[in-house]
Amino acid sequence: MSTLNVNTITPNSGTTITIGGSGDTITLPSGATLAVESGATISNSGTASGFGGTNTPAFTAYSNTDQTVTSGVWTKANLQAEIIDTDSAFDSTTNYRFTVPAGEGGNYTFWGSISGYDSNETISAVGVKIYKNGSEVSGAFTYFDQRQSSTPGNYMLAAVSIVVSLVATDYIELYGYVTGGGTKKFQNSGTILSGYKLVS
Repeated sequence: MSTLNVNTITPNSGTTITIGGSGDTITLPSGATLAVESGATISNSGTASGFGGTNTPAFTAYSNTDQTVTSGVWTKANLQAEIIDTDSAFDSTTNYRFTVPAGEGGNYTFWGSISGYDSNETISAVGVKIYKNGSEVSGAFTYFDQRQSSTPGNYMLAAVSIVVSLVATDYIELYGYVTGGGTKKFQNSGTILSGYKLVS
């Protein structure tokens, strides 16, 4: 192995500098910096790996059974099932919440929905809120519109989304609200909370 010590490598006019050959590995030592000055362009025609970041932790949790609730009372959604949970950060058995893992603080986006159900088909409003550490950070309502029909329906859905800054141990929960007659429930097919970390 030999070492080439120079300050500047300049190609001949109209040519391209090639470093290494097919199958070779070019290594930048630990602690070194590859600086690309303003106005320069990095053009990639190959495969890039290890650059940027990933949108993880990421999860989607939902209710797999209807949840009976009290009319007009904000109630935490029991999200007992998961579609994805990259970092095992969502508790689907006890607290039904997403907790930011150690070292994963940053900006996150969340989307949640509550599907409200009323057995007497007299549902009048459904609300949804996303809570951070026990306090509301975003919310929305869907109300029965008397202009559309003289009789309220038995299903309504409210949805909400937010981008929020989190640090390790912060937690996110989904709450819902249903008003109407009969037995009120969060319907399993539309009660969902999903989120992921934004690449910074």
